[in-house]
Amino acid sequence: MKKFDIKNLFLQYSVYVVLVILFIMFSLLSPMFLSVGNISNFFRQIPPVGIMTVAYCMVLITGYVDLSIASIAAFTGTTAVYLYLSSLGWSPILVIPIAILIGVIFGTINGILIKKLDLPSFILTLGTNYVIRGIIMFITNGIYVTGTPDWFGKIAGTKVVGNIIYTNTLIFILIIILFSYIMKNTRFGRYCYAVGSNSEVARLSGIETDKHVIKMFAIEGALAAIAGILLMSNLNVGGPNEGQGLDLLAMAASIMGGTQFSGGVGTISGAVVGIFTLQLFNNGLAILGVNAFMQQVVTGVVIVFSIIIDYLRRKAEMNS
Repeated sequence: MKKFDIKNLFLQYSVYVVLVILFIMFSLLSPMFLSVGNISNFFRQIPPVGIMTVAYCMVLITGYVDLSIASIAAFTGTTAVYLYLSSLGWSPILVIPIAILIGVIFGTINGILIKKLDLPSFILTLGTNYVIRGIIMFITNGIYVTGTPDWFGKIAGTKVVGNIIYTNTLIFILIIILFSYIMKNTRFGRYCYAVGSNSEVARLSGIETDKHVIKMFAIEGALAAIAGILLMSNLNVGGPNEGQGLDLLAMAASIMGGTQFSGGVGTISGAVVGIFTLQLFNNGLAILGVNAFMQQVVTGVVIVFSIIIDYLRRKAEMNS
């Protein structure tokens, strides 16, 4: 009979414990926390970073990292606005698919460079992050693209349930359901876990690892583009400098939710709980009037804490 270990149990479910504690704490500290306005604001802000978290979780499970995901989101979201407002006057029917296609192209380029040239994903995507962000900053001169049409704002801002749930939240929920199913019940999902656990063993077992990783990065690029479109739709502008730091939040949220940095272990649901915890934390600090710079400090501490939890979790698994 397996011995009950409360330490391992806490490490496994720590993110759920922290989420409940934070919810109770902020509810008691401020009556504004559970107000309709704050709840509505929370659910309108979380979809872009939440979708990035779903994508990042998939990347980590496969054994890679991507530091360019937030720049892809900014590029594609801003491009959608820019194309529509350009002298060519692109149709809305074309603008959104083109923006998503650009995200797929960037993701595919990352995957090809990583696999075909055998480059470390951390260094490679750090470089493409600067390239992608630099291109859109150059095109727009670093200035917000304003004058967005009504239909663009409605992509994220159409009410679905009262004044709380909007279309961007609904899209986020559908993506969670879709990719939870894909990772649990499809060949693609099983291959992600196999490649992340041991790429060489996966290759010897017949999996085309290079092809799979490139496909995975392409899908991640598409999700980043969707996140970028929702981000800009919510802001109602094209913001070339928006989204900075969301990639690290997505990575930290995934790790907090049980995804191993080394790959092969993790769930979409756990990563989503992780981003809810981080966003709830930031939201609560803002409600309490904590200085914005101190919020960054505290968020950084939480990210470091999540890495430590991942290390302790892996160490406990090796000793069990």
